[in-house]
Amino acid sequence: MPSKDRSKDPPSPSETPPVTNKAANSDVEWPKLLARVVEGIVTAELHEFEDNVMAFLDTAIADVYSAFIRICAWVIGAAFLLTGLVLFAGTWLPWWQAFASVGLLVIVLGSIAGAGRHRRKRRGRR
Repeated sequence: MPSKDRSKDPPSPSETPPVTNKAANSDVEWPKLLARVVEGIVTAELHEFEDNVMAFLDTAIADVYSAFIRICAWVIGAAFLLTGLVLFAGTWLPWWQAFASVGLLVIVLGSIAGAGRHRRKRRGRR
């Protein structure tokens, strides 16, 4: 039975010396290692970028959704207020006059509000 300890035996001529083998392997390994490091860094940065973009999109969608709900609430509230105003005016006026007067009031208030915004913008540009 042969001994397992071969540290004292000279290497066989078919094997290359370990020092030469290490040098050749290290030359081959550095580009692979460098590629793995660069790939790891790029992958980590892409994952972080993706997480940031997803967080931004989630926040933006939530903001748009809340703005949409707020606008819908304003429209529904304005419709109820106008209906109440027409019904209130209808107690003294005929229905056609109540609708006409409330419609005219809405047009006038909208024109005044629109004109006030245009004036502010013009002053800011000067």
